[in-house]
Amino acid sequence: MIRTDIMIKYTPFLLLLILISCTRQMKFDKEKWNEQIDPAFPSSYRHKMLNDLTQNYKLIGLSCSQLKERLGHADYKDNNSISYKIILDYGGDIDPVYTQDLVFTYSKASIITSYKIIEWKK
Repeated sequence: MIRTDIMIKYTPFLLLLILISCTRQMKFDKEKWNEQIDPAFPSSYRHKMLNDLTQNYKLIGLSCSQLKERLGHADYKDNNSISYKIILDYGGDIDPVYTQDLVFTYSKASIITSYKIIEWKK
């Protein structure tokens, strides 16, 4: 039988440990960035790598083909932007309840001019 005084003493520590492990950042790794169990969902590592990618890698000024070399195929592309799904959360619903995307804008010369993180919540 577990003693309640021990549980009370260590519960805050265990909760902190769980919280830290869930939000831990990772260095960018192209293979993990593109790893997908289900083609409909982004890699589970992308949100952990996002900060390292945007803070430590030159993204502005790359050509679209260089960006593709670095990040792999985009999830969406139109006439002036490329986006990568970071988080796609359905909660318990059939429609998404939260999304996060990394969206790059490029010039007519196909050079990345800016990027932003777009979040949507139902």
